[in-house]
Amino acid sequence: MDKIRVLLADDHAVVREGLKALINAQPDMEVVGEAADGRAAWQGAVALEPDVVVMDISMPEMGGASATSLIRRDCPRTKVLALTVLEADGYLRRLLEAGASGYVLKRAAAEDLVHAIRAVAGGGVYVDPRLAGQVVSG
Repeated sequence: MDKIRVLLADDHAVVREGLKALINAQPDMEVVGEAADGRAAWQGAVALEPDVVVMDISMPEMGGASATSLIRRDCPRTKVLALTVLEADGYLRRLLEAGASGYVLKRAAAEDLVHAIRAVAGGGVYVDPRLAGQVVSG
């Protein structure tokens, strides 16, 4: 079975390192690249063609929503999973409109992130349960 290839995009190195350890510990996943800003995430996605980009929303150079739009335009098979501390409805809607397949809060449990990566890699959509009401009601 092929592993789910993941690109990590977060401007905090310690967050990327933790995510990398978590993802690489999964038997069906591997981190194939990292980016510290939105522009590098887009460029990395084009170069590496990962299955999933785990994307922070608030990053230098280019924000997560803009990078998501470019990735979805240039890498249509790559799914984007937003991972953020931001819970406001506007951020969620902006990312989903940009083409993100999922939205996970950084305060979620590690197993929730792993589940979300598998869900979006398989063609599904994942929205953190704490935010699902915003999608349904809006």
